[in-house]
Amino acid sequence: MTFVEAFLLIFVARHVVCADYGREMRATRMSVVDFWKNETMGDGLNIRVAHGVNSWPDLVDQLHEPFLNKSMMIEGDVFLQAHRRPRHRAIPVMRADTKMADRITFKEWLREVAIMKKAIKINFRSNEVVRPVLQDLYASQADPSSPILQYPVILHANVFRSPRSIEPEVDPNTFVERAKSLFPDATLSLGWTKQADFSHLNPKYKRLTWRQLLHILEYIAKLDQPVMLSVRLSVASQSKEQLLWLLGMDKSVSLLIWSDKEDKILDWEPIIELRRSTTKNRILYDLEAQHRKILQTVANEPIENAPSFSLSQWRAVEFDSASAMVSTVVRSEKGPAFLGEPTALLLSQIPPPKYPATQSIEGKVHFLPKAMAEDVNVDENSGMSIFLMDKVQELDSPKIRDALQVFVGYDGRVKIENAELKSMPYYESKSVGQLPLSECYSFKVTDKGWRVIADVWTIDCDGKEKRKKRHLKLELDTPFQKGRSLRNVVVTKSGDGAIDFLLDELRHSSAPFLPSLALITAFMVIIRGVPDDKRDLVCCTHHGVESNCELLQIAHN
Repeated sequence: MTFVEAFLLIFVARHVVCADYGREMRATRMSVVDFWKNETMGDGLNIRVAHGVNSWPDLVDQLHEPFLNKSMMIEGDVFLQAHRRPRHRAIPVMRADTKMADRITFKEWLREVAIMKKAIKINFRSNEVVRPVLQDLYASQADPSSPILQYPVILHANVFRSPRSIEPEVDPNTFVERAKSLFPDATLSLGWTKQADFSHLNPKYKRLTWRQLLHILEYIAKLDQPVMLSVRLSVASQSKEQLLWLLGMDKSVSLLIWSDKEDKILDWEPIIELRRSTTKNRILYDLEAQHRKILQTVANEPIENAPSFSLSQWRAVEFDSASAMVSTVVRSEKGPAFLGEPTALLLSQIPPPKYPATQSIEGKVHFLPKAMAEDVNVDENSGMSIFLMDKVQELDSPKIRDALQVFVGYDGRVKIENAELKSMPYYESKSVGQLPLSECYSFKVTDKGWRVIADVWTIDCDGKEKRKKRHLKLELDTPFQKGRSLRNVVVTKSGDGAIDFLLDELRHSSAPFLPSLALITAFMVIIRGVPDDKRDLVCCTHHGVESNCELLQIAHN
């Protein structure tokens, strides 16, 4: 290599490093929730949004707006302007109700709004405009001559199709993946397409279902950047539980609740509870004046709700999947959700107790078949599995072998199976039962060390017990583990990716051994005549198990 070639190589390398360093230093990775914390006094109801700032006159108005009505976010709509002549490249322009000569390009718009010290929201109105706009944003971060984007940038697209839609949806895969690769510093905002005659729509379409929630998770589960969900006020009022689940996720997720004149709210209690159950600035409101006035007049003291799932007590472990399907476990304070192929595990962080203490795992499982499940043969082993295993350090794949399994299938099949009993023929290897088909089941698994008990029963998915409650109880004797310790708890998915499920109120707890009065009396008789230095030996070897000698000794004294 000559001196000139070496010099050019070093120059190019320094140029690349400096470009990446500049982009890193000029990142806008900040959610609007954090950005507006001070300006809104911690209340998302206090934001002001400037809609449809798509022309030069609109930009001038933003520069001279009254202080009391000053907006905190500028919103623009961008689409691709095609030319009649093939040699002219289509460019992103802002959608404005003006003559063609007055169109403002996206680059011009971005240059002007970048100096206004406000959050920027860019609405993508077609699939074709996604890539060129993101390339312009990427270039704006790397170009030293461009205005510095020091404030949050929100990239919004209506990626979910609504009933009676009057616009095409933007492909969610294209939007999310390209935003993730070209401009990962932005907040991604996902919404639903505009509708015709919303007020006359069937009420069943004015809510977010659990299946739709899992569909949303397929796109945001593995995103590192902040995510915002744009939800209509009428839909939010019918989807309180689903939205609280999203807000309880262990990642930066926020809501933008918006309304127009077609929103007729008869019961404000769910919206008020949403507002009071979360940190107030986690939900932003872009409402009509009459709707904003109602929320401003009601009490908004925070409600302290204990989480039904402890994020600190369960650790997620994920393995790579060869399938293109999104396969993971998503954790929320309301419970975990298992998606796709069974490649993710939840490991309890509670150490297994020593015998004769017991441990239990209980909760509710809500099975949600994917749309494709209607056209394929679902694996009969699809369902939820709780594994009780000796050493979790040996996990090197999602397929668990040589462990005791408690299985609750989507079709109501329940079983306890011990794969460790290869050399112990005097133990039963499994216990199997069948419940009626139900979307939701409650369960409680009790591990006594020498026996495992599974109680499973049918419930309504809203938490109420069915009138004809069907209950199943299975038991299976099992040998002790080494050291007389009970097993570690692992929760996972079984079968294939056609059946997803949510777990609600998942808890793992252990109960200490409390000897009965009869047992204490019997041991007191045994040790009464034994010398003090021999009492521990007698106590700990009685029945060949480790009993709670300290409690018996205290009772004797």
